[in-house]
Amino acid sequence: MIKNIDKGNTLIVKGPARVTLLEGKLDVFGKLVLPEKESSTSDISNIEDENVLIIPSAQCYPLYANEDAKLEIYTSNEKNLKLVKENSISSTWVDIKSEILKELKKEKETPLKIMVIGFSNGKTTLIKYLANSFMKEGLKGGYLDSDLGQQIIYIPTTLNLGTIKEYIISNKNIHSENTVFIGATYPKGDYKYIVSLSCRKMIDDYIAEHKNIDFILIDTDGWIKTEAGILYKNFFIKTVDPDVLIAFHDDTIEELKDIEKTASNQRKNRKMYLIKEVNEYFYEKDKEERRFLRQSQFSKKFEVFRKISIPLNDMKFIKTDYDTEIDEIVETEININELVKLPYHYVIIGLLTENSKLVEIGLLFTINVEKNFILLYSDLTYKQQLQIKKILLGSLRLSTKGNHQGYLYL
Repeated sequence: MIKNIDKGNTLIVKGPARVTLLEGKLDVFGKLVLPEKESSTSDISNIEDENVLIIPSAQCYPLYANEDAKLEIYTSNEKNLKLVKENSISSTWVDIKSEILKELKKEKETPLKIMVIGFSNGKTTLIKYLANSFMKEGLKGGYLDSDLGQQIIYIPTTLNLGTIKEYIISNKNIHSENTVFIGATYPKGDYKYIVSLSCRKMIDDYIAEHKNIDFILIDTDGWIKTEAGILYKNFFIKTVDPDVLIAFHDDTIEELKDIEKTASNQRKNRKMYLIKEVNEYFYEKDKEERRFLRQSQFSKKFEVFRKISIPLNDMKFIKTDYDTEIDEIVETEININELVKLPYHYVIIGLLTENSKLVEIGLLFTINVEKNFILLYSDLTYKQQLQIKKILLGSLRLSTKGNHQGYLYL
């Protein structure tokens, strides 16, 4: 169908859909989208990326018309299109972006760490908007995704940090440079400490390797309610120590107020912004849609996997724990004879070198102690297989199609 949008209006499109900009100008998450004829590139393969938007299932893109725009839209249901007679990006977001830009343009010794927290949707959308706005100003930075259950950079159960090299619309626009395998989609138990300490190390390593960056954007999960949620977020904020904290405030969530207060007291020079208005244009994914997105990400990753048999030899099976006395992540070796008594089949695993460097993700099928081999599902090359000395056990069990099969409790 052909759809016209008047200047100053926003068309919110829910996927799956394909949108081609024929005339006018659009702003999508802070990125300017131009028609094909106005693209400055001569590479035809790139032109499609400039004026065509592919919106995946269970995702919504706000298309704001900078000037009168004409679109060609393919969608299975016209109800997936919602016209809004204003910019869905609120003036509060614009003000926060402008204030942070002032800070970024000041002389500073280290990059600005900017964290976004909240219970409901909007965090990743704001991260994209900020990332794209900073890129427009010629600033350089990284994106840390700490949401185990709803990853944008890589697959769930992992933490990822990548450099923002292009405008971010979808996960195709950002790639991980450092992946830490956690093995769960929810930071329960000691995972709350492991996630926090892992993120701090990832940031420290990234800053050491990238001398000329201006900022690091930190996306977080929505686990806030309950006392455990408060403990987790307080520890996470204290450990990662952001310079700027943006919170999607909600007066009805007492736990969030507690977290905001603690964050303010932790560090007096921390810039804090509370987004208090409710954005009715955010699309709130339900539990089934979140599950579908996770399954889709796993399925896409696993489609290149195959069954691989590697020698057991001196292979170590480990899990990660948190040592409260030294405030560090520690590795605990699992007795293989005890492990084989548990329902370990199809558990997601991290395949590590002797120095605990992640080589690849996989699923553990069979441990055959008598015949001295392990059967797993991954896409390791022969050279990579020789590097594997440790198998880090996650807690999530999945089918080869990415469907949830249960848990492994260690």
